[in-house]
Amino acid sequence: MKLHRKPVLSYLRGTGDRAPDQEGILLKKGTRNPSYQRRWFILRGNLLYYLEHQGDRSPLGLILLDNCRVEPRASTSGLYAFTILASAEGGRCYKLAAETKKDFDNWLQALVWAGWSQLWELLQPLQEQYQRACREAGVEPRSPPQEELFLSLPCSPAPSGFPELHQRFGEEIQALARSRAARRQVDLTEFG
Repeated sequence: MKLHRKPVLSYLRGTGDRAPDQEGILLKKGTRNPSYQRRWFILRGNLLYYLEHQGDRSPLGLILLDNCRVEPRASTSGLYAFTILASAEGGRCYKLAAETKKDFDNWLQALVWAGWSQLWELLQPLQEQYQRACREAGVEPRSPPQEELFLSLPCSPAPSGFPELHQRFGEEIQALARSRAARRQVDLTEFG
């Protein structure tokens, strides 16, 4: 996918007041230079960009994480290596490494959850659970407008990521469960 530099830079600079989802040093193995280069990586949503040094204003590159796979790989250099594979035909393969196991684990987890395709795969089971809870509570499930990707609570902004989406679904499902339990209690007292 081709991205235009000016709008991307404008977006990245405009998010400066919001903490990144993950940031830190990773080693990147380039296509032209087969040795690892230290780069400062910043993850915001599904965008992973990298700078030569922390605090630089313009990124050296940007990786759009939609439809990408993140896979650990063996490394003989004592580093904790992984690849980001674009799933498109002829997609690019980014070879990265962390210097510590902790950094490796943190980056892998953050990158796996960053792609919206990952969220989309999780949305279907959550919607089914929500609809089942509604049926059991005797409540009609709310349908989102077709142009919205997420079910959201009334008058609330779209969720910023999977943890918030999961929390919202969980709160609504718990409310439905409480409603169902209260209705059962009323039914039992009326029956008895």
